Amino acid sequence: MKNITTFFSKLRFCVLSLFAMLACGVASAQGSGTKDDPYILQDGGEYPFVVFDNFYGHFIVPEDVTTEGVVLEILADNWTDIFADAELTQCVSETTGNFAPYTSTVKIPVGTKKGTIYYVFSDFPMNSGSVKVTYGGGTPLEISKVLPVSGSVLAAAESNIVFEFTKPVRFSACVMNISGNEIGVEANQLDRFISIEPKAQLLDAYRSGVLKEGDAILFMLKNVTSLDGATKLGDVVVNYTAASKPVMLVSSKYGSGEGALVVKSWMPVDGAEGLVKLVFDGALNTEAEISATLTFGNSETEDPNEYYVEKLSAAFEGSNTVLIDLRGKLRLPQTMVTSGTNYGSMLLTIRGVEDANGHMTFVDGQGTSGAYFLVLAYEVVDYSLFTEFTPASGSCIDDVATIELWMQELGGKLTYEGVDFEYTFEGAKKVVSVSAADIKSEVDPEDETALCLTIPVPAFSRDADTEVKLTFKNVSSPDGMDYSADLTAVYTTKGFTDPSGIGIVKLDAAKGAIYTLDGKRIEALKLVKNTIYVVAGKKAILK
Repeated sequence: MKNITTFFSKLRFCVLSLFAMLACGVASAQGSGTKDDPYILQDGGEYPFVVFDNFYGHFIVPEDVTTEGVVLEILADNWTDIFADAELTQCVSETTGNFAPYTSTVKIPVGTKKGTIYYVFSDFPMNSGSVKVTYGGGTPLEISKVLPVSGSVLAAAESNIVFEFTKPVRFSACVMNISGNEIGVEANQLDRFISIEPKAQLLDAYRSGVLKEGDAILFMLKNVTSLDGATKLGDVVVNYTAASKPVMLVSSKYGSGEGALVVKSWMPVDGAEGLVKLVFDGALNTEAEISATLTFGNSETEDPNEYYVEKLSAAFEGSNTVLIDLRGKLRLPQTMVTSGTNYGSMLLTIRGVEDANGHMTFVDGQGTSGAYFLVLAYEVVDYSLFTEFTPASGSCIDDVATIELWMQELGGKLTYEGVDFEYTFEGAKKVVSVSAADIKSEVDPEDETALCLTIPVPAFSRDADTEVKLTFKNVSSPDGMDYSADLTAVYTTKGFTDPSGIGIVKLDAAKGAIYTLDGKRIEALKLVKNTIYVVAGKKAILK
């Protein structure tokens, strides 16, 4: 039974190893990578990892070592060490790299005999991939990639240049050369990668006139060598052509002016507040897809309902201004986050702003080209309204010439377009309006926070025993809340006929008995056009 179990265990491992080798494109190798059957590693060979299975390999020195500079190098997708003993207690390698692939190197001393074994081990590898073996001079030091590609057009706003080498290096300095002017540039190194972002230096060169569109720009890493100094690559040079001078943000305007940006819980659609304008010093790409978001709350919380994100639309004003409209939406703490906490600020993020040539606009700092982050103060509008109608709602409106409304407002002023009187006449619903201009408004002499509105009641015919409803039209309150209930009154009526109401009836459409104004019936043949008669019980001019 034990032999059968061992057989299937080895079969499983072989299948997994074969699968990994095929996945990596690796040819078959001597050994299976286990402790009892280690890989026999060869120069130029590549050997697969089996995830979660320890990796074992032996490298056998092929001949006596008689010269300096002989190196065994392992390039692996998991952390791998090289040992001098089978018990794996004497690690002799130096491993570099902060992420896969890692490079483990051991210098083979002069006098090492042919057949000497170096033991390669990776403990419980977490990644798939492989081990690549190089023996002799090791992987040559060379530059493998530069982005942006040397010879391309370089825009100041997108001037993050990354050099990638085949192994970690050291260098003495980094400089930029424009028309013979050499300028020092700070370089950041991570393992075999070196990055520079000369945005500030390029901008200064544009501003001083040293650099203009189409000029050549040279970047140089001086005295590049391997970490141990054994391999010298010399000066590494890349060349670019300058794009046009970068377009920059010159001001952030909010509402009608500049200064502190404030988002209020409600800002009317037609109000002066709530319109953000980003003004640039050059033409923009007005076809660019700009994204804008407004956020509020705690971004680090595990509760997704405690962080509010709102997508906004962006527009353009002229050729150099981006508009973000925050008006016309009610934003209360209790509707944005579960706790209802007022966090006191909101973040407006705008991304993807390009100049007319399609380059991202210039922004100070790293990695933020074409993106703007505006911290806006947040305020909840504190507004209250108290009203009293005279005559009171529920009263009879007959013989009432005007309705008085006492209205106290704290924290702002609402606006309206007028008043509607909704009523019923001849069984049909009708409306007659009074404009805001016809409503008299005076400050209450006893309370400066209150107004006394005098609303004229227009003459309109209405059915008996019906209601007349007074409502304010197109009301906009300072806090965005609905105050229609406070601005509505419902009256009763016994019925009313408007004596001034004179209709128009075409002569050939007049039906039934027709009377003169003094009550005498008149025959149709004797009717006179443009004369007032009583037709169907109503005054009308015959046409």
